[in-house]
Amino acid sequence: MNHDEAVWNIMGQTFCSFKVKTKDNKVRFCRNPYNVTGLCQRGVCPLANGQYATIIEHEDELYLYIKTAERAHLPRRQWEKVKLESSFPKALEQIDENLQWWDKKLVNKVKARLLRLKQYLMRKRKMLLEPGKEYVSVNKRMEDKLIRREAKAEKAARIELEIEKELLDRLKSGTYDSVINYNKAAFEKLLDEEEFEDEEQEMLSEDLTDSDLDDYIMDDEVSDEEADIEDVVGAIGKKKPRLVVEREVEREPMRRRTEEDNMDW
Repeated sequence: MNHDEAVWNIMGQTFCSFKVKTKDNKVRFCRNPYNVTGLCQRGVCPLANGQYATIIEHEDELYLYIKTAERAHLPRRQWEKVKLESSFPKALEQIDENLQWWDKKLVNKVKARLLRLKQYLMRKRKMLLEPGKEYVSVNKRMEDKLIRREAKAEKAARIELEIEKELLDRLKSGTYDSVINYNKAAFEKLLDEEEFEDEEQEMLSEDLTDSDLDDYIMDDEVSDEEADIEDVVGAIGKKKPRLVVEREVEREPMRRRTEEDNMDW
């Protein structure tokens, strides 16, 4: 049968594979998954205590693991596993029920571990619901290689376009009429592009002439309107002249009578 004090004197004071020391050797941590606090201490060491309990998380479910000295001779059945409820108050009741006669210090540490694991699961579910960023490793050498290939391809494409343009210009000028068989589709495409450019230039010139003519007409209309306004203003400012009307009344064949009437205009 194991003796807890002897085990601690050997593993706690000399060597333990689960022990992790800091540089200043003030704090010692324990990497054993059954450790209830994560510290290398006599009261919480799962190897140096015959009666021990802890909380283990497995696939988002919490379990209470209980070890007693009566099962120490059966390593396979050494830990008793009890599934805890998802509700925190009910899980605390289960812990109190299963650890009713245990040391209160250890029971409080188990409850504190239950609280920490509950908070961890809540944060985990929240992070899964939120849209996260996915980081992908980039091969810098391959990326540079692809950039160089792209630059070479662009350069080759520009050279091909220049060669095609030069050949089409020579074909248009009549250099290769009786020498080679050319691609009629490419030649017709070039002619269509030139016709389209000529049409665009003609449309632009027509638009410019129409805009100049409209400006000229608008200027003439504005000047005529200004002249009419000036005439009306001048007529209002001056005194209205008296109009003399002459009428010929033929009462006798040899006599004419001239009648003058003064009328206001």
